[in-house]
Amino acid sequence: MIKADVFMFNKFGIKVKVLLNSFVSVFIFAIFLVWLVNIYWGVLLNNKREKLQSIVELGSTLVDSYIQLEKKKELTKEEAQKRALANILALRYSNNDYIFISNTKSEVVLVPPKPEMTGKDMSNFADPTGFKIYANFSEVAKKSGSGFVEYMFPKAGSTEPVKKLSYIKYMPDWDWIVGTGLYMDDAYNALFDFMKILLFACVFCMIVLIFIGIYFSNSVIKPLVDVCQYLLSSSKTLSNKSDELKKSSGSVKSYSKEQESSIQTTAAAISEITSMIGKTTELTTNSANLANSISTKAVSGEVSMKNMITSMHSIHEASSKLKDIENIINEIEIKTQVITEIVSKTELLSLNASIEAARAGEHGKGFSVVAEEVGNLAHLSGKSSAEIHDLLQKSRDEVQHILAQTIERVEDGEKRTLKVSESFTEIVEGIKEINHQIDQVSSATKEQEIGVKQISTAMGKLDQLAFKNAEESENSLKVTDEISNESNNLNNIVSKTENVIYGFHKKAN
Repeated sequence: MIKADVFMFNKFGIKVKVLLNSFVSVFIFAIFLVWLVNIYWGVLLNNKREKLQSIVELGSTLVDSYIQLEKKKELTKEEAQKRALANILALRYSNNDYIFISNTKSEVVLVPPKPEMTGKDMSNFADPTGFKIYANFSEVAKKSGSGFVEYMFPKAGSTEPVKKLSYIKYMPDWDWIVGTGLYMDDAYNALFDFMKILLFACVFCMIVLIFIGIYFSNSVIKPLVDVCQYLLSSSKTLSNKSDELKKSSGSVKSYSKEQESSIQTTAAAISEITSMIGKTTELTTNSANLANSISTKAVSGEVSMKNMITSMHSIHEASSKLKDIENIINEIEIKTQVITEIVSKTELLSLNASIEAARAGEHGKGFSVVAEEVGNLAHLSGKSSAEIHDLLQKSRDEVQHILAQTIERVEDGEKRTLKVSESFTEIVEGIKEINHQIDQVSSATKEQEIGVKQISTAMGKLDQLAFKNAEESENSLKVTDEISNESNNLNNIVSKTENVIYGFHKKAN
């Protein structure tokens, strides 16, 4: 039940709560005024009662003095009663109020304004409400000896009954009931006047409290509303920024993962390229060594060709010396075998160079052309060597026949030898150029290998940075979630503040 009351109270805003507090304060003040009215009425009633008691005590004291005179035999009972009635009849107070006397038989002994009522039986006399006045006087006198009696009785000169309070005291010696009464309208008028003053004070206090409550609630609500609106705006902005940051962090995380994957793929590719470049460097070095070897052998072949030219000149000069032809032919055959061997090796080296150039890819295309040309020249040299060998073989068998044609053949051989010498010279120059280019390719390959290694190192660092970036994006997402939670907490605080200001039924903006 208490929780339900608290809930009902909490659903109102500050202004309503302040006004309710004001009304509660006014209600409490009204209760206090009712209590104060009761106290005031009690005071008025006590004043009436004290006044009645004092007057009755005065009358009873006067009657008792005559009773004592009777007891002392100074006066007879009849004389004492007569004097006592005369003195009571002369007593007046306030607005001509008086003391009356009756007995337990409800008979009137003395009513100063109405002497004709003396001796009448008033046991059935009742006020407009049916209350038997004298019968109740007798009953109170017999039962308590004294007491107050309330009844309705019209004022003198009026027929409208008014509430009246009487106090009676029983004098058993003479069977007299001495009493007096006062109308209560003056007390009621005083009470009504007092209530008017209190009611005015209550209304005034209520109006003042309501205005103070409204002013106080407005003075509190306005800054709180401004604070709530500012907090709500900040909360919405913070929530939007948090959502944007969350999306951005998610995108950064996704991009970081993609970057990390790409970097790892690139690093693997660079590693493979580095390995291939290493192999290319090794093959280039081997090609350079092979080219150097071919160059050396080509130089040697050139020297041999020069020697052969010299020999051809000697043959031309010694054409007449037929006896030396066979020896010269043998010498030429031996030289031709050397040439054939050189040509064979040159073709083999050309083939290997072509294979290595093919392995080198784009960088070996130029070298492949040169190697092919070297192969062609070697093949041509081999062919020429074979022809020389055939000629020598025929010369050996047909020395006599060849003798006639020696000069012509020697000249032809000299020309061919010159051409071969020129070819070997060109081969040597070409191989030197190939050597130079291979050296440049080898240097460039080494530099590329160094650069690729540096790129690989940099990619490794980028991989680490991408991993750290992913971790930072994870942390950023966590911070974004915390910001979002704080934004929600701020919204809850704003909502609670609005509940305090407006209650559960928020005013529509």
